[in-house]
Amino acid sequence: MRKSIEFYECEHGGDLENYLSDMRDCGATIISSYVDSEDEIGYVTYEVENSDDFIYKFINTEAYEFVN
Repeated sequence: MRKSIEFYECEHGGDLENYLSDMRDCGATIISSYVDSEDEIGYVTYEVENSDDFIYKFINTEAYEFVN
C-alpha cells in the first residue's frame, strides 16, 4: 500500500535521512522523498506490506515525534 507522510523541523537532507532510516527499520520501502528547506518540511512517499505492523513499530521511533 502506497502512502505519504510529512515531517516538520526537517531543515536539510540529513534530517530527512534519519527519518527515512527509522521508516526503513520499521519495514517501509521509500518510493520518493524531498525536503522543502524554506518551510522545513520533509515529504516522503513509501510502501508497506502490513500497515498495522509498520505503525506499531514506527510510533516507537524518534522520527515519529516529527510527523506533521
